[in-house]
Amino acid sequence: MVALGYFMRVPRNPNENSRMAAVLAVYWQGTLSIDAYHRVGPVRTTDESFHAGHYYSDKAPGSALLAAIGYAPVYAWERATGRKAPYVVRKYAMTLAADGLPVAAALCALFVLASSAAGPGAGAAATLAGLVATPLLPFGTALFGHALAGALLFLAFALVRHLARGPLPPRWRELAGAGALLGLAAATEYTTAPATLLIAACGLFRLGQRGQLGRARTWVGPLLGVAPFGLAVALHNLSCFGSPFSLGYENLVSPFYRTFHDHGLVGIGAPRLDVVYFLTLHPARGLFVSAPALLLAFPGLWFMFRRPGWRAEAALCGAVFLSFLIVNSGFGLWWGGYTYVARHLIPAVPFLLLPLAFLPRVWWWAGIPLLLASAGQTLVASFGDPFSNDAFLFDRLRELERAGGGLVPWRGSWSVRWDVWPDLRSRSSTGAWIGFALNAGRLLGLTGPASALPLVAAVSWLFARAGRPVRAPPRLRPALEAPPGEPARQGAT
Repeated sequence: MVALGYFMRVPRNPNENSRMAAVLAVYWQGTLSIDAYHRVGPVRTTDESFHAGHYYSDKAPGSALLAAIGYAPVYAWERATGRKAPYVVRKYAMTLAADGLPVAAALCALFVLASSAAGPGAGAAATLAGLVATPLLPFGTALFGHALAGALLFLAFALVRHLARGPLPPRWRELAGAGALLGLAAATEYTTAPATLLIAACGLFRLGQRGQLGRARTWVGPLLGVAPFGLAVALHNLSCFGSPFSLGYENLVSPFYRTFHDHGLVGIGAPRLDVVYFLTLHPARGLFVSAPALLLAFPGLWFMFRRPGWRAEAALCGAVFLSFLIVNSGFGLWWGGYTYVARHLIPAVPFLLLPLAFLPRVWWWAGIPLLLASAGQTLVASFGDPFSNDAFLFDRLRELERAGGGLVPWRGSWSVRWDVWPDLRSRSSTGAWIGFALNAGRLLGLTGPASALPLVAAVSWLFARAGRPVRAPPRLRPALEAPPGEPARQGAT
């Protein structure tokens, strides 16, 4: 939470503003229409839909729902004082509720699960890698839906794992909670739907091993959790677009963006191998170029699969990543517009972090260069602007389309090197650092690279303490206990 609350994103990104405008419209105008915001003021946006004479956010409503909760105390202050809070304060409150807190909770769940597999040292290492060496940090501090969706999916997975391993039969509220997390994830990013089904299937498999499939609560409980969010999405779409099944992306204002969504299933068609390459290994947007430490997840999955009691979970982690890769490799706008990484794959990142805990120590030593390269790029994107201009990549793709195919050359396409890093290093005519994002260090009077020192010190101290063996609280012990026939783990001491 220290790291995820450290940054305040000032750039007025259309994606973030689209969600902000929806929240402000509900509070101040009592409507879902963003007519009062989409063209005027700091919340203006081009990420919008149009139906029946009104403009609406084109985003799924899940993240705006949580953002509205975060904005509530700011709104109460504004009403009480008669003053409007600055743009950055409003967005910070919304982002903290819609991204910071859920991502922090998911990283805590990762620490508990990873500690149960290999002790608190490995748990702290996997969690630290997820925080400072993956896009979870820059996108967990921005009002986008990807980090939130990944956090909700992983929290649901962790709860399902707990229900399958707990000493008592699952209770109604626990099963409904797992369903609610999956429902909110799907209401945040529609592309999470395959992953939600995979997690549900894994949960039913594990509960079936415990003989729980004959209980009505096993089936009805999760549905009771999903239902409110399914109903909320249906009512949102009916109110905005005239049908429960009509999405914002089917009513886009921009002719440019409509061309990417007017085919297949709202822009998603058959998977393409060249896009798989772009999403993973090409420097323009490749996830494993911007976060090469995640390559360690693949040997980690092998060791995880070989660990008794974790095979189903290993298969699930691999399947969740593949589901996002397959879906987004068929998406027309696969590169995600202004971004430094394949942001549509971010929801799968937590599922690539858990396997790291299963790696033998020698793999961690061998992976130090990958971890350092990942951390460097993540911190550059976090302290700078992660919303890299996509003009270079888009122009190259158009040239290749006119030429009949081919691949974008590597030279000049590495977003962090040629776009994010130069912006971060920029200075004013007086020599002042102007490329660093507004952060807690700057509020303390530190400038430039020095503004990162409080974050580095706090995170280092916290994770040093987290890596020490501790006695688990009684309620967490069932999740840390070894299955029958397996030696007790360090995390359960």
